[in-house]
Amino acid sequence: MSSSSVSQLVHWLRIDEVVAPELPPSWNVAPSRDLYVVADTRDRTRRLGVMRWGLVPSWSTDPSSGPRPINARAESLHQRPAFSDAVAHRRCLVPVDGFYEWKRLPGGARQPWFITVGRADSGPLVLAGLWDRWVSPDGDPLVTVAVVTVAANDDMARLHSRMPAVLAQPEDWDRWLDPATDDPDRVTPLLVPADPGFLRLRPVDPRVNNVANDGSDLLAEVDEPASLF
Repeated sequence: MSSSSVSQLVHWLRIDEVVAPELPPSWNVAPSRDLYVVADTRDRTRRLGVMRWGLVPSWSTDPSSGPRPINARAESLHQRPAFSDAVAHRRCLVPVDGFYEWKRLPGGARQPWFITVGRADSGPLVLAGLWDRWVSPDGDPLVTVAVVTVAANDDMARLHSRMPAVLAQPEDWDRWLDPATDDPDRVTPLLVPADPGFLRLRPVDPRVNNVANDGSDLLAEVDEPASLF
């Protein structure tokens, strides 16, 4: 989810150029929606743009068919055709206020949890991403992104076995974005679970389970289900 403004992201992420429209705030962003994304050009200009969530490789014959992965497993980036070239040449940052994860309860209900940075004054979560550009036969471009995931740290393992790859420090952003680096082995060491305690987890309103619901009230903390753990 993201409610940060363009001006806030420019300040936090040291943006040189904005090519993104101002997106409306959303507290329940679903796949196929637009996300703010940061990438470096060849001359090291850091740009803030917008990309659709769900990767469509440039070689895809039809973006409406086949998988459009929203996540890319760090352990298999080299082996997956959709990701192997992107991790060498098209890396990006995906800044978000936080993300949701779900735990299935006895009986099948899904309890959402909101995960964000542990410190309120530390800016957005910055996730490692990969992007690609597909061009239609008519010449219309479609630019899309997937978030890289890693094994869950101890905090997240209570909910799920995976988590987004968080780039916690500005120097990590620089290394991940560096367009001069086309050897994935030089950047994949950054793809590790977040340090324990870096994230804050809290159970939130189950209305999150319906993407038609939106609004900051979705982040209201609810009582932790007694049967969760």
